Amino acid sequence: MSSTHEAMTDAFSRAEFSELGRWLMVARRRRGLTQRQLADRCGLDQTAVSRMESGVKQPSLAQVAKLARALELPLQWFMNGQEAPGARFPELAVELRHLGIADLFVPDAVVPGAFRPVEQVLALAVSGDSPEPRVVEAMPAVLAWNSWRVPLLRAYSTVHDSRAAPRLGWLADVALTIHRSQVFPGGCHAQRRLEQFVKWSMPRAGEDSLGHPAEDGRTLPPVSKRWKVTYAADLATFRRRAEQLWALREQPSPVRTPPRPSGHE
Repeated sequence: MSSTHEAMTDAFSRAEFSELGRWLMVARRRRGLTQRQLADRCGLDQTAVSRMESGVKQPSLAQVAKLARALELPLQWFMNGQEAPGARFPELAVELRHLGIADLFVPDAVVPGAFRPVEQVLALAVSGDSPEPRVVEAMPAVLAWNSWRVPLLRAYSTVHDSRAAPRLGWLADVALTIHRSQVFPGGCHAQRRLEQFVKWSMPRAGEDSLGHPAEDGRTLPPVSKRWKVTYAADLATFRRRAEQLWALREQPSPVRTPPRPSGHE
């Protein structure tokens, strides 16, 4: 067996594709195809398709591409039975690292079949009863450094969880408050967008601790009190988090978030 083939086989033996056979069978049945019919469409043996579905045989990358084409499905389907990555924290981790949270190492992180729009990832990351503190405290930096679109962030932050919009508004205001008083670590490239989003989301603010309430609300900064957010972190916490991430961002990295044309602001 060649080293290239071994690498492909190993890749499809990982957790991301542990249920590949199951999702292959579901897709085939939904299309009303027998194993032989699917095999004919892909130029494969019926026995090979049967072994893939049972988990006995791991397909190569080329074979998965043929199956996806024949079933008219994205490659993501063979990972989780959906046409897009999932919304659990381990399924967001890789995309959040791509957006600048470079120290976000999650043991059970799942590599997605494709990256979602930045705005969707931001909204999902702060949704739920108890968003991950490492992400919440990094979010002002993510909002300040990355390119994103205000209309899309408005849309995504109201679809998944109604609390996402005011939470992101508060975090955007945190970034602006730090930037106006001390200059945000690494700069605030999205200042105009942050101001627009804060203005839109402020009326949606309501009491919220993000599952991590401060024991003494008197220690909270004015920006948090203004938004009625009792999350246990002061401005120094957010600034330190941004400084840590900026130091990591300055190190050579093979992946950078490509900037969007300025006309999309």
